[in-house]
Amino acid sequence: MKPRAGSKALIREINEALVLDVVRTQSPVSRATIAGHTGLSPASITGITNKLLQQQLLVETEIERGTGGRPARLLELGRDGVFAAGVRLSATEALAVVVDLRGSVVATHTEPLNSTQPDDAAAAAAKAVADAAGENATKLIGVGIAVSGVVDQVGGLVRHSGAMDWADVPFQGIIEQASGQPAILDSYVNAYARGLLFDGSFTGRDMLVFSVGISLGAAVVVEGRIQRGFNGAAGGFAHTRAMNNGGPARPCHCGAEDCLETYGSLWGMEQELLRAGQHREVTPDVDTHLIADASAQLGTGMANVAKVLAPERVVVGFAPEAQVGSFAEQATTAFLGQFRHSNTPPPGIEAVAADHAAVARGAACLVLEGLFSARDTQPEGWQPVRTA
Repeated sequence: MKPRAGSKALIREINEALVLDVVRTQSPVSRATIAGHTGLSPASITGITNKLLQQQLLVETEIERGTGGRPARLLELGRDGVFAAGVRLSATEALAVVVDLRGSVVATHTEPLNSTQPDDAAAAAAKAVADAAGENATKLIGVGIAVSGVVDQVGGLVRHSGAMDWADVPFQGIIEQASGQPAILDSYVNAYARGLLFDGSFTGRDMLVFSVGISLGAAVVVEGRIQRGFNGAAGGFAHTRAMNNGGPARPCHCGAEDCLETYGSLWGMEQELLRAGQHREVTPDVDTHLIADASAQLGTGMANVAKVLAPERVVVGFAPEAQVGSFAEQATTAFLGQFRHSNTPPPGIEAVAADHAAVARGAACLVLEGLFSARDTQPEGWQPVRTA
C-alpha cells in the first residue's frame, strides 16, 4: 500500500484495510467483533465503518440479537461500490474479467490481439477491460495484468516472456496509458496463486503453486504470502536445467538449452514434434512416449523444488491446452515417486484444471489485495483508486 503524505492519512488507510480484511474473512460480522480483531476502539470502528458504508465498500445486513440492549447490525462487503479488472494476456488474445469486492466475477470479455507488439497488446487489453466493465467502468479501482514469463512487479517490467517474445518491456506504464487505470503486473502463476489466496483457503499456509500450459511457472507461498525473491524472479521454475538422457540438446526461447520448459511444457512438446518434422498438435493416442517423458521431467522437477522448500501443499494448475491424455496423472505419479525413499512424507499434491479465466480473476485479485492489506504488499508507487 502506497503511503500517503502525513502520518494520519497513512494510519487511516492502514486501519481501513484492517477493518475491510476482518469483514472479508469473518463476514457477516458485528462492529464489536471487528474491534476485538483489530484492537481499535469502538469509536474508531464507528468512524471507519461509517466512511466505508458511504463508499459502498461495506453494507449492513442481518441483525445480531444479543441478550440485551439494542440489536447490532452486521456488516459485509458491498457488491456494487467498487470493481477491479484482471487480464490474462496471451499471444493471441486478452481475456478480461471484472470482479466485485468479494472477488466474484461479474463480467468477462475477450479481445483478439493484432500482434504481440506491446502497444497493440495494451490496446487490446484496454478494450477488453472497457467492454467487460461497461457501465461499471467509473467504479474500477485498477487493472491487474497477468503475462506468461518472468515479471518484475516492482519495476513494472516483463523481464522475459517467450510466449510474447518480450524482453524488458515496461508494460505497466504502457497499459496504464492505454487503459487510464492504475495497473499491476504479475506472472500467470503468481496471479493464479493470488486468486487461491484471496479466497482464504490457504491463509497462513506454506505451499507451492505450479502452472502448466504453453509454458511453466511456479509460485512460492510462505505463511500465505507470495515470495518474490531478491530481484523479483522467485519461482523461476521453467528455466531450471532438466536431465538430458543423451539426446540432442533442446534449445529454449530464453537462450539456454535443456530448460525444464523444453521438456515439461506444451510448448516444449510441440517443439520436439517440430524437430521431428511434424507440424501438428500433441495427440494423446499418438504421442504417448512424448507425454510420458514430459510427465516424468515435470514431476521430477516439481519434486526437486518441493524437497528444498518443504511446503505443506502443492497445487498444480493445468491450463486447458495442457490437459492432454494422462499428462496430469503421470506428472503427479512421477512427483510422488521422487519421495519413495524420502525420510519425510511428500506434501499433499492436487492437480487441478486451471482455466484462463481463473488466471484473469487472480490478476484482478492483485488489485483488490491493495484494499485489504495493512502491510506493504503492493509495489512501491502503485495504489488502487480509492472512492472519494
